[in-house]
Amino acid sequence: MDDVVIRASRPADLPTVADLRWRWSVDEGGAVPAVSAADFRDAMAAFAVAHPESHRCVVAERDGVVLGMGWLALTDRPPTPDRPSRRVTGDVQTVYVHPALRGRGVAGRIVTALLELADDAGVERTSVHSSVDGETLYRRLGFGDTPLLLQRPPEA
Repeated sequence: MDDVVIRASRPADLPTVADLRWRWSVDEGGAVPAVSAADFRDAMAAFAVAHPESHRCVVAERDGVVLGMGWLALTDRPPTPDRPSRRVTGDVQTVYVHPALRGRGVAGRIVTALLELADDAGVERTSVHSSVDGETLYRRLGFGDTPLLLQRPPEA
């Protein structure tokens, strides 16, 4: 596993990050794309450029090839009298590891890197909307059920 490096993404990584997301959603997940793969790559790059403060991406790289990714979304909250500057929420998003690296602890290392970014940003609470397959990983890394965190799905 020492041959896999977890690091902050670079602009040159974004087409590959987009390709990983495409693979996960379209090739493995069966989603019907609304745009071409090339247009999706452009959209991913534009998103990253437009949101450098609120969305951080880390990648897993082996032999110079990006084979995994994860994002941390950061949200500032309104001030309180005791905390005039608050960045209290982080959300782990879009963690994916190419099948060639699965089962080697890479996803855990990606999430750990995202949690370190959250800690460095002063995040008080980090959430994740996990897949069934990812739940064990997130629980092992300290995520748990929170009775007062409620969600309203769009169809409601």
